[in-house]
This record gives sequence, structure tokens and C-alpha cells, in this order.
Amino acid sequence: MTIVLLEALTFGLARLRDAATGAGHRLCLLTGDRSVYSYELDRLGPDDLTVIDVDTTDVAACAAVLDRIPDLAGLVNSTDTWMLPGAELAERFGLATLGLDTARTLRDKARVRTLLHGAGLSRAGATRVTPTAEAVTAAATTIGYPLIVKDAAGTSSRSVWLIRDDADRDRAARQVPDATLLGGHLVAEPYFPGPVYSAETISWQGRTRLLAVAVHIHTPEPVRREEAVALPVALSPDELARLETWLGDVLATVGFSGGMAHTEFVQTSDGPEVVEVNGRIAGAVIGEMLCRSLGVNVYTAVVDTALNRRPRLLDTPLNPGPGHGMVFLHPPAPGRLAGWHGPERLPIFPGRPEFFPTAQVGDRIVHLADQRGCTALVLAEGPTAELGLHRALAAAGTVTHRMRPLD
Repeated sequence: MTIVLLEALTFGLARLRDAATGAGHRLCLLTGDRSVYSYELDRLGPDDLTVIDVDTTDVAACAAVLDRIPDLAGLVNSTDTWMLPGAELAERFGLATLGLDTARTLRDKARVRTLLHGAGLSRAGATRVTPTAEAVTAAATTIGYPLIVKDAAGTSSRSVWLIRDDADRDRAARQVPDATLLGGHLVAEPYFPGPVYSAETISWQGRTRLLAVAVHIHTPEPVRREEAVALPVALSPDELARLETWLGDVLATVGFSGGMAHTEFVQTSDGPEVVEVNGRIAGAVIGEMLCRSLGVNVYTAVVDTALNRRPRLLDTPLNPGPGHGMVFLHPPAPGRLAGWHGPERLPIFPGRPEFFPTAQVGDRIVHLADQRGCTALVLAEGPTAELGLHRALAAAGTVTHRMRPLD
């Protein structure tokens, strides 16, 4: 039997291959650009998975491919961008899915905030904003400073404006009309101050299990680009229990009832506030960090969910091991990537640091304010998440970019 991936996260194909093989199934990746997965595809053999090139933005074209797979058993959609077409295709072929209604909710940050506020799980609602200077100015007047204006269906921290004063408001008002928005509209909401975390969970039929909490480090305001991640954060058993209960309520409120979820939240002085709910396993190499820290392949839960069966991860004993830190590498200025200096020196650093390229030599790197400007990740481990992060930062500091001017 075959499990199809409608695109995928940049990393995790090998783990998914292992999970699918363990369940007696084979993987098939549908992609519009296989170069995105070059790091992992270079390390997998031709018998590990089938890759089919197709325009994955064309639902009819993808359906035609699925029609030609005689033993289709499940569909995995682990990206935000393809969540809606993935849910549509799964329903069309009678496969397990989070459902179109839930997919539409998760792809609309205004809808998520409104539902959470109505359920008493957020202190504020959200305002839908048209992408015009006048609408941004009006939202700032209504909500007050500080506030966040962002793409209602945005990903990778792009199209996000932190507005703290009139100067920030005017800057956002100038930039918003030219922004490319995935959701077609913006959402405005209060800015919740505090450290940013993510909760990695597995859910099934009303039960949610918290696997780990990661801390996300950002650049100073107002850009707030993500710079590093570390997990598992050392919280007390009572704190973890309260957080697990809260997350179960959050996921139930937005209609998410089964599968891996990556929920980002701010720990404010008055308790947690959701940033966004992602109905998928975490991106970058957070999934790999989970596997290594917990001593189990968490991607088995992705496969189990695609096969519409209770994820074994809900009941698997977990033995938390080492912590891990991950650092995003961004060039200091726009240009065309010519390579990196320093990856060959990583073995001299503690923590067994590893280098994961996310861009290829020759790529144009022009968006430095969000994750589109990331060219590579450096991952390292330590006895705790804190020490893993220290080691990852030290190792990442030895890597510099080789850039050529833009054409």
C-alpha cells in the first residue's frame, strides 16, 4: 500500500520512510520542486520512496495522479500552504483528514483568535483588516499600541508588522499595500509580550498528549525574525500538566481532533496566549530534535494518523534524553548564495553539531527579515536544552556565508 505526501517539510523524509516501512507501506512524494528536498533525497535510495513531479497547486492535476495509484492508503499533508488542497483531496478519495472546516479555520488566524476569545482561552479577539494603508491606520486606532498586523494565512514569519508607535504604524501602512498575502486579508490583534514557545503534541479523539515544549529565540523588535530553537524546555510537572490541559482545550476549540500539532504561544505575565495553531508536525529540524530527545520516531504518529488509526505515540513510554538547540543561519546582506565557510570545522565543537542546508548554491537570497532568508541550520545536543542551545550557537558562529552580488 502507498502513503502519498502532498509536498512535505524540508526535513523528515527519512524518518517518514522509516515510519511508513514499519507500518508496511511505501511513500510517494508529490512535488512541484524536488530541489526543496535535495538534502534528504541525496541521502535516500531509489527504493526508499517514489517522487512524482506535478504542479501541486493544481488540485485537479494532483487528483489525476492519485487516481493512478491503485493501492492508495493515506495522504500526508505536513505543510500549511497545502493544508486546504490536502484536505480537499483526502475527502475526495475517502482518506483520513483533519477535515475541510478545520483546515479552513487553521488557515485563518483571525478565525482562530475569535474562537479562542469566545471560549475564554484568549484575552482579546481579532480584527480582519483589508491590505490598505487606511485600514491599518484604523486598526491601530481601535486596538491601540502595541499591536500586531499579519497575514491571516501567513507562514515563515513573513508579512508580520509589530506596531508600537506612530512611526511603526506609518511604516506598516506604506508596506502593506504591496505585500503578497497568502490569505488575501490581514488580521490585527494586541501584541502579547513575553517569551515565545511552541508545544509539540499528539491528539486522538479528544485526548491530547504534550510531547515537549520548545523555546523560540527572536531578533530584537520590530523585525522579530526567528534565530534559534531549543527543546525540551525544563518545566515542572505541574506546569506541564496545566499546559497539556490548556492545549487540549485550545485544539478542541479550533476543531482539531487528531494528529500532530505545533502550537506557538507567548507566556505572558497573565498566562499563555496562542500565536498560531498548526495542524502538523513542527518544521525545520524540530521533528528530528523530538525524535532524538524522546528516543522514539515521532513520525510514526504522522503515518498512523494518515491511516486513520490511533497513534501509538499516545501510549508509548517516553524517556526524555538529551536536549537540543538549533540555529538559523542568515546572510548579512542580500545576494546570490555561493556557499559557506566553516561547516567543515563543526566537528571540533562539543555537542556533535550538524549542518542542514536549506538553500542551494546559486539561490537568490533577498528576504532577510523572515525565514525565506535562512540558508542553513546548525543543530547540536547537550545534557539540557539550554546547553544544547549554547553549543549550537557556538558552532553556528564559525559558519559564514559566501555571497555573490545579485544580477
